[in-house]
Amino acid sequence: RAVAMPERTRLTSAPICGRVVDWKGQYGWIEPQCTIEHPDSDKHQGHIFAHSEDVVPMWRSLTVGSLVEFHLYYDGQGLGAEECVMRKVLRLVLPWAVAQNSFGENGERIPELETRFQVSVRAYQWMQFDGAPSDLPFVLFEMWGRPTAIVRAVVQATMVNEKCVAQMLVPESRLWKVDLDQLQIRCSDTSLSQTVTLTDPMRCHSLTIAGSPQETATALQALISQVCD
Repeated sequence: RAVAMPERTRLTSAPICGRVVDWKGQYGWIEPQCTIEHPDSDKHQGHIFAHSEDVVPMWRSLTVGSLVEFHLYYDGQGLGAEECVMRKVLRLVLPWAVAQNSFGENGERIPELETRFQVSVRAYQWMQFDGAPSDLPFVLFEMWGRPTAIVRAVVQATMVNEKCVAQMLVPESRLWKVDLDQLQIRCSDTSLSQTVTLTDPMRCHSLTIAGSPQETATALQALISQVCD
């Protein structure tokens, strides 16, 4: 006899974000990146259950460590994730002056951008072995989110006087996926470095996209489709 599935109650009106901390074939657990007000929120070390049937596309396995967006539900047995989508990521470097103009002197405006564009931002500054700041003239940023959200956030962060100069980072392992001709059709002033730009945390080449916000946006959309799984 078929067993009735517990009825679900969706608890969120908009998707929330979390990090996949465990995955076992067809199910796993997500650590939410926001506070969840619910009597069952402290169960399972505060982690949220996820099944591949609730992943978009369905039955896709989630990678441990990846960021995901999902709606939260309660089914009488605990909290779970549905309409679960793995976030894409683009990496870029910004000169200190541009970074401070976009995000504030000490990054205090990053939460505002995250909320406005529904992305997660990670900022990295290189340090010397003695703990002192390095003399590198730029900061590394990661933008996590859905493709359209990432594009809007990168355009906003790199725009100065109605022109964008986005210096993106492409991992050397993904270089073969880049179709520079297609990117240049969308934004003619697009160039790819012939040598490695960064070696830490991974070997990357720089892909510079310079143009109007619209040109930059269409080129970034194409870049995501080329290099982001």
